[in-house]
Amino acid sequence: MSSLKRITALSDEISKNSKTVTDYLSEKGLEAASFDVDGLAEFPINPSDEEAFKARLALIAATRELHDLSLGPKEGLRYLAWDSANQLSLQAVYEFKLAEAVPLSGSISYQDLSEKVNVPMLNLRRVIRHAMTNHIFHEPEKGFVAHTRTSRLLLEDLPLSSWVGFMTNDLWLPIANVVKAMKKWPGSGESNETSVNLAYGTDTNWFDWLQEDKDLAKRYGLAMQAHGGGEGFAISHTVNGYPWGELGEATVVDMGGSQGYVSFAIAEQFPKLNFIVQDTAGMRVSSTIAKVPEHLTDRVQLTTHDFFTPQTVDAQVYFFRWIFHGFSEKYCIKILQALTPALKTGAKIVINDGTLPEPGTAGYVEEKSMRTMDLFMQITVNAREREVDDWAELFKQADERYKFLKAWKPEKSRMWFIEAEWTG
Repeated sequence: MSSLKRITALSDEISKNSKTVTDYLSEKGLEAASFDVDGLAEFPINPSDEEAFKARLALIAATRELHDLSLGPKEGLRYLAWDSANQLSLQAVYEFKLAEAVPLSGSISYQDLSEKVNVPMLNLRRVIRHAMTNHIFHEPEKGFVAHTRTSRLLLEDLPLSSWVGFMTNDLWLPIANVVKAMKKWPGSGESNETSVNLAYGTDTNWFDWLQEDKDLAKRYGLAMQAHGGGEGFAISHTVNGYPWGELGEATVVDMGGSQGYVSFAIAEQFPKLNFIVQDTAGMRVSSTIAKVPEHLTDRVQLTTHDFFTPQTVDAQVYFFRWIFHGFSEKYCIKILQALTPALKTGAKIVINDGTLPEPGTAGYVEEKSMRTMDLFMQITVNAREREVDDWAELFKQADERYKFLKAWKPEKSRMWFIEAEWTG
């Protein structure tokens, strides 16, 4: 009977949280997200509206669990196993530029669309009608295709469209080769012994291989823009989530900081801090930000330095944002060891990165997101996301003189802060 009680409990929870969300939207005079072509693409609930925001996350988790329970484990496993077909139809929509070919208003027949994109009508109709099961396009009358809000996003949101292309096209073969790579290179931490190398027959590591194709590099950059703009990844969490003001008049070295946009944001809010942004010359060239804002030139410097080479700058804080999750243990240890020539007693290492929650301790959306990110780091570079204990162990392996202090996640952020101190 416990399974019956769980279904009832989930139903009640869905009803309660649906009411909280709809009451909030009604009170604010807002509409909900919709698949209608002119509807809202995102739920208009800000994380600062705490009750409604939490209710929405709880609603997502409860509806998913009720869906899975209603299917049952046997049917659910069968569905999960053939779920790659979702990517297949989405890949076809992206590759054949179907969102661009379907008129934004009105509709187009399958036959006319077939001639427009040069894909045989039966094959075209097959993939589109499958995509429709995921709310991508709809069929207002038999034999005609029209946009939904979801397919319209592929037409109008270039970063999101690039994200779709990157995931369904560029990483399609690597995903299928992960298990083969695990068998070929058991436990490898090398960035050129991955499923990407198997899939594309290259000995080059991911980031170098990426730069060999300008279109791919551009698509990747736009895709990362879409990912970074997701809920919980805003720079404001980096600015407000660490006690920068307590550092006083300190120098912060922003390691791998590209053209310094994060340092700019922190410097704006904390005028006593000075920043030295370090990155390789290649990252300088590929960045779209040209220079330090005029009013920050006396406090922010852009310099060239490879964080695998010995550090020479004496500072109070060495800051890494979204760096360590891109490297295996072996290379993360090298990064930390390269710092030691410059470290003075009391210097702090501040890392702003992803951290895996203990199983079952986070909400469904957060845990699913982080576990998926963990897999993608393996796919591309043989790196991984880490739990809090893993961060502590990383510092210990790098040098016993590192003292792990703590790790915490700012409220509403998806990224954590990890802090350690050099004891000399």
